[in-house]
Amino acid sequence: MKKYIIIAIIGLATAFNTFVFSEESIQTGRAFKRAKDHRAMIPIKIIHKIGLPKGYHEGLLVEGDNVWVVNGEGGKTWVINSNSGKVISEIESVATFSEGITSAPDGKYWASDWDTKKVYLVRREGSKLVTESELSLAPSHPTGIAWNGTNLYILTWTRGARGTRYHILVADKSGNVLNKVRIKRIPEPSQITWDGKDLWISSWFDRRVYRIDIKTFEIKGYFRSRIEKVTGIAWDGKSFWMTGSKEDLYQVEFVP
Repeated sequence: MKKYIIIAIIGLATAFNTFVFSEESIQTGRAFKRAKDHRAMIPIKIIHKIGLPKGYHEGLLVEGDNVWVVNGEGGKTWVINSNSGKVISEIESVATFSEGITSAPDGKYWASDWDTKKVYLVRREGSKLVTESELSLAPSHPTGIAWNGTNLYILTWTRGARGTRYHILVADKSGNVLNKVRIKRIPEPSQITWDGKDLWISSWFDRRVYRIDIKTFEIKGYFRSRIEKVTGIAWDGKSFWMTGSKEDLYQVEFVP
């Protein structure tokens, strides 16, 4: 009887394009460490501020002159014009507690959801996101996600009797998880972005944003965001956009 139940479950997963994450097929055992040339308190300055409506602000995505602001707790994603500061459109979420969003090949997007413990490959149709496939990460909760043109990076929180463990998963363009690395020295990692060379991870706990080498998974340094409960972070090619759970939207750049 158990055998037939398992076959039925696999059949249902295939029918709905649902993929289940398996640790047996990936490399594990690595963990973040501090780089020898680690640089603390990289100086930044705020160059622009946009007031945001009340919400539960999570991940960010920059598309040209527009910044997408994801809202958790059943909220919609706002598309904000960075020049006018106005919300020019709202997009319905794919599930109940959206966390992060990033670009994907062929004009699509990857979106993560805390409640469902899934990452979705979606396409935008007007004011909604339509799911094409999904990856279950249960029992872990995905938070921030970032696509660098080759790989998808996913932050996860896994709660247990001994506390919460944090990891970064590395997946390919199809969502197949290739690697899993333990995140240490970054308390409560929230969101993530790619600057063309390194990853940057925001810490919801200590208001810092950490720079990560994707080849060695070393922490190369950090800057202080000055944002309470910092969440979303996105790189636009020259500067960062950042927000916090209940904060506004800020554009910052490095001080030479």
